[in-house]
Amino acid sequence: MAFKPLGRNWRAVGSFSVLLLSIVAIGTAGTGWARNRFSAAAPVRPKRLILVSWDGAGDWVIDRMLAEGKLPNVARLVATGVRSEGVRPAWPSKTACGHAAIWTGAYSDVNGISGNWVPIAPRAEHTLLEDQSGFHSTALEAEPLWVAAARGGKKVVVLSSTHTFPSDNDRAAMRDARIPDDRLRTFSGFESRIASPRVFKAADLRPAQGAAWKIPAASAPAAREVEFKVGDTSFFALVYDDPVDPVAGVDSVLIRQESRDPKIAVAEATVKPREAAKDFGAFSPRFRVTKGDLFGFTYFRLFALSPDGSSMTLYQRSVNGLQGHASRADIETYTDAYGGFHDEAFYDVYGKKQFGAPLWEGGDGTAERRLLETIRLDVEFRIRSIRYAMKAWNPDVVFHYTSTTDGAGHTWIGALDPAGRNYDPKLAEKLWPFYEEVFQLEDMWLGHLIEAAGQEGVVCLVSDHGMAATDTLFYPNTVLQQAGLLVADGRKIRLEQTEVCVPPFSDFFLTVNGVDRKGGIVKPADREAALRRAEDALLAARDPRDGRRIVRAVFRPGETLGLGIDGDSCGDLYFELMPGYYPMSRLSPNVVEPDDPPIGSGNHGFFPFRRSMQAIFILGGGGVSAGRSIGPIRQIDIAPTLARLIGVPAPGNAYGHAIWDVAPE
Repeated sequence: MAFKPLGRNWRAVGSFSVLLLSIVAIGTAGTGWARNRFSAAAPVRPKRLILVSWDGAGDWVIDRMLAEGKLPNVARLVATGVRSEGVRPAWPSKTACGHAAIWTGAYSDVNGISGNWVPIAPRAEHTLLEDQSGFHSTALEAEPLWVAAARGGKKVVVLSSTHTFPSDNDRAAMRDARIPDDRLRTFSGFESRIASPRVFKAADLRPAQGAAWKIPAASAPAAREVEFKVGDTSFFALVYDDPVDPVAGVDSVLIRQESRDPKIAVAEATVKPREAAKDFGAFSPRFRVTKGDLFGFTYFRLFALSPDGSSMTLYQRSVNGLQGHASRADIETYTDAYGGFHDEAFYDVYGKKQFGAPLWEGGDGTAERRLLETIRLDVEFRIRSIRYAMKAWNPDVVFHYTSTTDGAGHTWIGALDPAGRNYDPKLAEKLWPFYEEVFQLEDMWLGHLIEAAGQEGVVCLVSDHGMAATDTLFYPNTVLQQAGLLVADGRKIRLEQTEVCVPPFSDFFLTVNGVDRKGGIVKPADREAALRRAEDALLAARDPRDGRRIVRAVFRPGETLGLGIDGDSCGDLYFELMPGYYPMSRLSPNVVEPDDPPIGSGNHGFFPFRRSMQAIFILGGGGVSAGRSIGPIRQIDIAPTLARLIGVPAPGNAYGHAIWDVAPE
């Protein structure tokens, strides 16, 4: 891979320019970070590799929890292997970009993933306002490690990952390389939502049709019900006084599928109120639900029910159907054994205060404890998934993933990051243990993965990016609009009059509306002038509340070495913000707005050399150098390193380096 030299038009503000010039010049070419650490010598081959990603697990967070002895299985992995002192993520340091770099050994200039959303090619046929998911395999332009491993003769199972859906790309790659079809199985449910999580409250109830339920007459007067759907499947929930239960007043919720009548109902379960605990035993048995051709399982949890029926907290778990490069029979049996795809209650439920008031609004921790119980069930299902996969398919290579660490970071880091402007030591002291417990639950899951790998196997723990506190939203398109570079009609960009904008597919770079794009107006001769005006406008942007500078530096992709941002899917001008600000591509009448949560948010996407953006790489097990700490690496070094370790070709488009420190000669 040929890199272009750092150009003279790179611009920054103040002394930060000197710092960045030093870091970029020294740290981006591979050998600058790891001089004399690359070798072609073959290590001892482990018999199995399990690669697991903790989304949003920042190196600084793992540092603290390890130092405090809170992650015993991560510590176990460190003791038996190698840990890097930070991993430089892709830029923008977003989930789709980071994982694509890990899987392919290449940044977005080669793998095509420049954000969680990416532009649609070819440019001549699509405007810069059109985009597609950056998580889809159709957007990935480089070979992932799971295909390379299958090409190298390994049996591979991807239990959860980005970039495996739709499975057409993997199927085509397998066919073109003449790889036996059963050498690779992939499963994904992210794109196949059947129903979101929700909470039913007392306000959702109405008087019950007692005769239809066929409940004891004594229970009928106080009974109330709610009718709802989960996907295409109908449900009826009855709140009533169970005559067998000694509690006075309503004390039970009876849930029936498809009918109130017990003779017609497909399934039923009764749940009793119990506050959140350190287990998941109070969840209902599962209910199979469908949406079109998809199917999955939902579960119910009654956290609270007052005897007079005036208050209730009944949680319904989210449901996603599985799809992938696997037979229908495999999907059926795996889903049955697994129990349920990832649940995500951080946003739709906890974030909307459906579990009660959070700590920073006077809560006593009840809402947080309820949230953690949903995560315990999620972890249990992932434990079941790895057990089934090992027994059913005996794979050589396994990929797995969790999103809960990312959800916790987005939700709580605004109050927990000591560098954040909303940091309150008293609140952090109360909230940190809940954040910590999320990681401890994932650490428990990691222990099961280590056991599944066996003594002669290895486990590699990675993350896609770090997390930093933000408290203010920044609208760069408003700055461009004020500079006359963007014209909008309300909240709609008028492309026929717009020279430069932050496109909807990325918040961290600007794109010139050139004539090479459909609807573009900027001619090649005018491109430089438009970019210069955009640079000047961004660097001059000030927070109107206090005059603070917002944009710290701007970068021209073609003149910036080693950041992997000079590709067809990439932007034309990247920018780095001052701490506390997070960019939004949508139009707003304001340059800045306060972040919605009073504690701010945890966010990422920022310049990959930020300490808070550093991801993790921990590799331990048979055949790995024990107890070794190595310097920072790049995400694009992970796939070539693991490929070399297990004796398969590196992904075909990789330009990262295999790091020989991970295994003895």
